[in-house]
Amino acid sequence: GREVRRAMDACHKLAKLLFGGVLGKLPNAPTGLKVVERCDGLEVRWAPGAPTSRYNSDVFVVELAPRTPKVVEALGPAFSGFAEFHRGPETRFSFDKLGAEQDFAVRVRCENRAGASGWAEISARTRQAPTRCGGTGPDGAYAWDQTPTEVEVTVPAPPGTTPKQVSVTVKPRRLEISFAGVTAVAGSLCREVVCGEDGDFEWELRDAGDGEGKELFMTMEKRLRDVVSYDPAEQWDCLIAERGHPRVDTAHLRWFRGYEWRPPQDASNVDEVKQAMPDMRFTDVDQTKVSGRDGELDDWGDKWNKNRR
Repeated sequence: GREVRRAMDACHKLAKLLFGGVLGKLPNAPTGLKVVERCDGLEVRWAPGAPTSRYNSDVFVVELAPRTPKVVEALGPAFSGFAEFHRGPETRFSFDKLGAEQDFAVRVRCENRAGASGWAEISARTRQAPTRCGGTGPDGAYAWDQTPTEVEVTVPAPPGTTPKQVSVTVKPRRLEISFAGVTAVAGSLCREVVCGEDGDFEWELRDAGDGEGKELFMTMEKRLRDVVSYDPAEQWDCLIAERGHPRVDTAHLRWFRGYEWRPPQDASNVDEVKQAMPDMRFTDVDQTKVSGRDGELDDWGDKWNKNRR
């Protein structure tokens, strides 16, 4: 049976080669085009369209075009159109070394000796590279950071702002911050937070980190479904989940202790830490002697020497 199948496959390949140009038919366009956005690239996947002939030898062509207005203007009409990046039978392709927070158009079509299908096209935007474990809002409107259980928000305040001019309202899925009646941040949160029914929330108006002006600082507690997760893929990828607010690439999130990665406090051994924190730097330094803002992760220092292998 195996020898017969091999012979049949060989005959079929030969028939494609000899008669593909005569018996082959125009292919259908790819379907289910999807893009996974990263801060430094795009991962594109698709499914072949319904087959039109058993004699077709199909290949897929993948093209990319910039769509960020400033980039298109700088490149000019001659260099801002679609450019081919891949041609082959595969149904996936990765664009690497792209700039963060850039707009692109991706299109894929199927070709064979009978001709080409129509294009399947999708828009995509590379993600923001995370700052620590968070990111920044549009035009620096806010900055945010997170631990597995909390989210921190920092918003620059206009010169001369007093505490009485600050208004902060927090709902389970919404945040609103205004200074002297002018909205600074408003929108739907990435996920739910713990808050009171009246929407009031504690905040602090403090000196800005650069020593100039004031900034509002607040911490919100994440509403967790089950146990605390240290998996970067399960963390927030944005503060405000609305159009125009950047999403960070969670694949690049790392938990920091000062300038070192912060290990999960409930990890029982180094292998568990490695699984939760890819690329984590291990150190023999006694973590109880290391300074840094750790939030809920302080307990790890007490158990570091016992847990380390």
